Formats: sequence, C-alpha cells, structure tokens
Amino acid sequence: MKNDILKMEEEEHKRYHRRLVYVFVMIMLLLFGGATFYHYVEKWSYIDAVYFTAATMTTVGYGDITPKTFSGKLFTIPFVFAGVAIALYGLSLIASHFVEMREEFWLERLSNIKIRRHTQSFFGKLKNLVNYNTEELLKESRKSMKRTARRK
Repeated sequence: MKNDILKMEEEEHKRYHRRLVYVFVMIMLLLFGGATFYHYVEKWSYIDAVYFTAATMTTVGYGDITPKTFSGKLFTIPFVFAGVAIALYGLSLIASHFVEMREEFWLERLSNIKIRRHTQSFFGKLKNLVNYNTEELLKESRKSMKRTARRK
C-alpha cells in the first residue's frame, strides 16, 4: 500500500516536471518566434525584437517600441493573448507545486504529532464548566487561598 502511494507520488512529480519543461519550451518558442517575426517584418534589430516580445508576453508593455506595420499590429493581437496565457500557466504550475510541497510538509508534520487521549470528552468538559458545584468551588478556592497565604 505504502509503495503504491510512493509510486503514485513519483509519477505525479515526473508529470509535473514534464509539464514544466513543455511550458518552458513553449515560452521560448513564442519568445524567439515572435522576435524573429518582428525582426523581419518590423525591421528591428534582433535584440530589440526579443526585448519587445518579452515585454509584451509579460504584460509590461513599456511602449518605447511598438509595431508600425499593419502586419506587425495584426500579429501582435493574438500573440499577446497566447504569450500571456502560456506565461501565466507556467507561473500557476510553479505556484501550485510550491503549495503542494508546503501541504505535504505540514501533513507530514501533523502526522507525527501524538494526540493524547483524555478520559473526558470535549462535551463533558464543557458540561463541567457550565454545571459547577458550589461546594467544590468553595473547597478549591479555600485551598488556593491557603497555598497563597503559606507562600507569603
């Protein structure tokens, strides 16, 4: 049973890494594909094209470089949606991985905590708090007062 769980966790970890690699490859393809398009269509230097593509994909959009041709503007519209979607998906993958790691950490910590069994249930304790015996309270109070007086 435990081996099956470990095997499932290992497979899930491998699937996560595969998805992360796919997303990284897609981001690089979009980044350099878009830069190549802008380099040839807009006649920008390749570094300017990469800069514009990265700023566009991350929704920074400084505005210092903008497409001037009709083709460049037409290409940019779907490019923005695709680039932002894939970049956000990659960030969500990374964030979910960290959340899962933290969850596993806390589940492991909580499973190691030993819970002591009490003879009285929670409701029994609550009942004792509400239903008090005045004679018992007076006895306890007198004992406490005597202990305090002896200390002085």
